[in-house]
Amino acid sequence: MRQLLVLSDMLSRLCAGVARLGSWLILPLILVIVYDVVTRKIVFIQQWVMNSWLYDFISPTKLQELEWHLHAMIFLMAYALAYLNSAHVRVDIWREKQSERKRGWVELICILVFALPFCGVLVYESWQFVVNAYVQGEGSAALTGIPHRWIIKSFLLLGVGLLLLALLATLLRLVIFLFGPRALRPEALARLGMVQQPAGEAVRDDSAEVR
Repeated sequence: MRQLLVLSDMLSRLCAGVARLGSWLILPLILVIVYDVVTRKIVFIQQWVMNSWLYDFISPTKLQELEWHLHAMIFLMAYALAYLNSAHVRVDIWREKQSERKRGWVELICILVFALPFCGVLVYESWQFVVNAYVQGEGSAALTGIPHRWIIKSFLLLGVGLLLLALLATLLRLVIFLFGPRALRPEALARLGMVQQPAGEAVRDDSAEVR
């Protein structure tokens, strides 16, 4: 069981590392937005860019598409870590009132029945999405847009793949928390933010359920 916990930590660190790498894309995103606004609002700068060789590389269409691409990359690279940290919004009336073990059971069942099959379909479809874009040489619909659309589409495959790893890491921790040795259960629970009771709430004792 200890090895499963170590493996889950490795998967979690991989997701966190990719998310941290993606967070650096916020800086070029800010620069692109600022540059786009400045060149649009200050006429003489706009005219200078349009009359220079730079226009082929930083046309308004390319800048706008680059903003969308960077935003998508940041979102997709951080999606898995957000799940691991329980940062996604959950609208739930019944589950939030249950004990940690019951929350764990709900999470386990939902991962096995819904999340993993859905994620598997997304991985397959994303792969087809990227391959078709590459084979067809898909580019922007705009003549002056960004070519090689398969590059940005590949980040969808990356994001879904990372989410699959995050689900597997959570699944391993849930197995330890629900079925593992009592000594390891607190360690597994500490890594399950979506199962832990919120601070300030009384923790219900379900020890009788696991005897």
